[in-house]
Amino acid sequence: CGRALKINEPQLTRREIFSVTAATAVSASSLLTPLLPVARAASDAPESYEKIIPQETLLSGLTTSPVRNIIITGANSGVGLAGAKLLTASGHRVILACRTQAKADAAAAKCMAYAATSGDSFYPSRRSGGEAVGAECDLASLSSVRAFAKSMKDSQLDTLVLNAGLAHGQADKEPFRTMDGFEETVGVNHLGHFLLADLIAPILAKSSSAPRIVSTASPVHDPNSGGGNVGRTASLGNLAGMSNDGASFAMVDGGPYDPDKAYKDSKLCNILFMAEAARRYKGKITVNAFSPGLIADPNGFFRNQSRLFATVFNSITKIVGVAETNEFGGSGLAYMAADASMDGLTGGWYDSVPVGKHQLAKHAPSVEAQNIDEQKSLWTLSAKLVGA
Repeated sequence: CGRALKINEPQLTRREIFSVTAATAVSASSLLTPLLPVARAASDAPESYEKIIPQETLLSGLTTSPVRNIIITGANSGVGLAGAKLLTASGHRVILACRTQAKADAAAAKCMAYAATSGDSFYPSRRSGGEAVGAECDLASLSSVRAFAKSMKDSQLDTLVLNAGLAHGQADKEPFRTMDGFEETVGVNHLGHFLLADLIAPILAKSSSAPRIVSTASPVHDPNSGGGNVGRTASLGNLAGMSNDGASFAMVDGGPYDPDKAYKDSKLCNILFMAEAARRYKGKITVNAFSPGLIADPNGFFRNQSRLFATVFNSITKIVGVAETNEFGGSGLAYMAADASMDGLTGGWYDSVPVGKHQLAKHAPSVEAQNIDEQKSLWTLSAKLVGA
């Protein structure tokens, strides 16, 4: 890669570490993926934070906070499964909403088995009474989302975690499509979740336990972040793709398909949705977003990428100390979903920065994510597309 890794060299900046990491991984694999920018995410940390939540705090209140009924999408692997296991072990009742019933049931069994143990070095605490139940909810199918929401209509629900997500490879030249014809990255990461939140919100609003919605987002939504400034940056423009092409849009901004930008745009949609939902549900439901950090798990979020690249990249990020783990990401998810200290807090972006420090830090999202007119426009167009 032209420069040796000098991990202990004090003048090596975080940005340089990310650059060398990415270059080294690419040298081992000829397939450059859209997840290379994620490797640099949060390398340029904001100068100040409104609030810092260290790893130990993310876990310390899970067994003492009031028991909650929690839906988590994408809970069969990665951060979603890790969070579901922690919540179940902490005595909460968790519904694992996954693409198939078989995946959901298998994940629920893992949660119950974990809760039955006496604890481990990462999370030694336990509270009895936890329950994990699997349910089918395919976010690439609006009919599946509606069927799942209908099955929840008589349930007591306190938290909805919009966690499922996907990204396609850089080599993909044409967009994959959902069952309803949407470009799959935005269709699953944003539109499927948008409809789910719209349908579940009235049920959440009945909760007397400080109901909340949590969105799993990413710093790559921000062109000024270390990951967001590589390649084409996130921007929805005037939403010409959605407004002019309807369900057949390739990109939200109307431009040519780019799988890297599609993922970044979907994460920008998550933050814009969070802000608008926080305003619309004010006084009824709190809405926040968080980042689980850089987790290059070949069996998790990186599962659709080149296996060689994902494996090498995962190893290098761990060696240089910039990686997070599914367990950390899961602890962040569990904290946002259930910790009593989040009661009443809404409209916040909790980023996993500085990189590799195992903490969440609240700070402002990107400039575009703060555009109120864009927040409202995306909501209106999304509602039209999904028939909400």
